[in-house]
Amino acid sequence: MQTLLMTMVLLSLAGALFLLIIFYDMRLEKWNWNVLVLLLLFFLLNHLVYSFGQIDKGANYYEVLPVPIWVIWCIVGAIDFLLIWEGIRLKRISKEKVNRNSIKEAMNLLPTGICYFNSDGTVKLANTQIYQLFRILAHKDLQEFSELRDALHTSIQNGVIRLAGKKDTYIFPDGKVWDYRENEVRDRDGKIYIEAVFMDVTKQYHEKMNLTKQTEKLKEISRELRYLSDNVLILTREREVLAAKTKLHDQMGAGLTAIRQNLLQGSEDYSDAVRLLCQAVNAIWNDNQQSSFGEGEFEQFLQDAKTLGVKIECLGSLPKNEDYANIYILAMRECLTNGVCHAGATELFITMQENNDFYRIRITNNGAAPEKEVVPKGGLYNLSRHIFDHGGEMQIQSIPYFALTITFQKKESKNEESIDRRGSEDAS
Repeated sequence: MQTLLMTMVLLSLAGALFLLIIFYDMRLEKWNWNVLVLLLLFFLLNHLVYSFGQIDKGANYYEVLPVPIWVIWCIVGAIDFLLIWEGIRLKRISKEKVNRNSIKEAMNLLPTGICYFNSDGTVKLANTQIYQLFRILAHKDLQEFSELRDALHTSIQNGVIRLAGKKDTYIFPDGKVWDYRENEVRDRDGKIYIEAVFMDVTKQYHEKMNLTKQTEKLKEISRELRYLSDNVLILTREREVLAAKTKLHDQMGAGLTAIRQNLLQGSEDYSDAVRLLCQAVNAIWNDNQQSSFGEGEFEQFLQDAKTLGVKIECLGSLPKNEDYANIYILAMRECLTNGVCHAGATELFITMQENNDFYRIRITNNGAAPEKEVVPKGGLYNLSRHIFDHGGEMQIQSIPYFALTITFQKKESKNEESIDRRGSEDAS
């Protein structure tokens, strides 16, 4: 029993000493009581050794130890309980407290490769990821900062590719893309370290590649759309020519039908029939004269209007910008066709303005007003797309009469040639 008690006291003394060292090393507060417990156990152990030695020599127990032995067991048990409790608290604190090992473990969990070098180039702190990357680069362990730089410059020999146009971005053999950065950092004592970082940018790299491919595809589609947009003018003119030919056909048919009816009825008044035929013949003659006009699209538009029997009143001149001028002519043709077909117009009024800020054209006619608000579709919709592609604005007025207004903000151009078409032309 005596030996067991002294053994327990000795183990308690060792445990108290161990906790005292750990608490002091972790710089924890409230560790002074450990010193008191250690001193108490030390004196208790000495007293027990002395007392049990005297008892073995024949001394009376109660003369040497004034308290029963079970009281000593209770004291030792209470101390052991407190030591166990403090051990549990120490374990919990060690998990929550940041130390060197926890920093190292946290760095090893990062997907980024990080290494800190001393001012002389030796490794101070590095995680697992940068060691793995360096083994791929140089087939050895990282020891010096100079080794890392040399490995990056000779990386192509080990299957690592440096991206063109990117100074410090590399594709590794496993397909991952890493971006390398290095910086100087200072600790709170002012000591300088070199920070080397490898960041995984594989996802961003592939997204950029996909974006580049999509951009090229969009550019190709844009070129095709611009080609189609540039052909809208040609298609519109062909549609107008078809409408004019259809009108000529109807006029010729009406004239021939009137003459046939007069012949069948024996009437001597052929004036109406002859008038219809004359109109058709004059229209055909005007249409055949288009080849003699070689001055451009504007003259062709005037000739087409004359063929359709529409009088053009034009004030102002076409803009210097060739793209804007072509859009103006496209708008004139669209308004000519819609005015004749939907409003029965015989006159078209065109006003073109130009100042230091913008180009503007306004087109109206003397035809019937629209029965409801005009919604761009068909030719007008295509025209609006053409205008918006060149940064312009289009406004349609429906009440009390139809009016189309197009505005372009003025842009300076040194190589523009003026296209001047002023005045009015009577095509009736």
